[in-house]
Amino acid sequence: MYDMPRIARIVSEGLPHHITQRGNNKQDIFFVDDDRKAYLEILKRQSAKYGLVVMGYCLMGNHIHLIAIPQNEDSLAKAVGRTHFVYTQYINRFHNRSGHLWQGRFYSCGLDEQHFLSAMRYIEHNPVRAGICQKPWDYEWSSAASHTNEDAKSGHGLLDLRQWFRIISAGQWKEILAEDVQEKEMRMLRTGTLKGRPLGSDSFISKLESLLGRRLRPLPVGRPKKTRKGKKNR
Repeated sequence: MYDMPRIARIVSEGLPHHITQRGNNKQDIFFVDDDRKAYLEILKRQSAKYGLVVMGYCLMGNHIHLIAIPQNEDSLAKAVGRTHFVYTQYINRFHNRSGHLWQGRFYSCGLDEQHFLSAMRYIEHNPVRAGICQKPWDYEWSSAASHTNEDAKSGHGLLDLRQWFRIISAGQWKEILAEDVQEKEMRMLRTGTLKGRPLGSDSFISKLESLLGRRLRPLPVGRPKKTRKGKKNR
């Protein structure tokens, strides 16, 4: 992940968002499995408190990914911000540390339905790309196992699996998740998340612009074309 210019955070109530944040100077944020358990428990409490519905997650050594739906305009900032604040206190206390754990603020972007599933596939395939496991559902610290088994527990009590299985069945998702997303999709998601711009179809972006009353598409690059003056029609 790289630092890139960002616009003011765009949060759309009721829409899924991809959220990611890494450790300060790319340092580890999880040191033992109990840290991961503590993070998920803190996230569960803060999400319930501030109205954030967590649909998916993946905890890596030095960064996290979430797919979540804010129920209110400030749900995302409060739930994730508070989670990371409390988790930092936990880490500093139990590992005898001090100072910053996270690098800057978290990155996020809204997603339409197509990009929602693509983003979920991207984050759940992360451990495979990193060489940690061969199959996404073999990794304990992501939502993949819960999403590919309808009898599984709700991802450490964090996930809204009823809503997930209304979208896609466990068998269908396991078949899709067997293959990673294409490089083009990865680049789009990474760029959209780091810049904070929603990802979706033209009609999806237009509806959001109308709803939010602000421009979401980037301005055209380069100078506007000059019009010739005094040119006569022939």
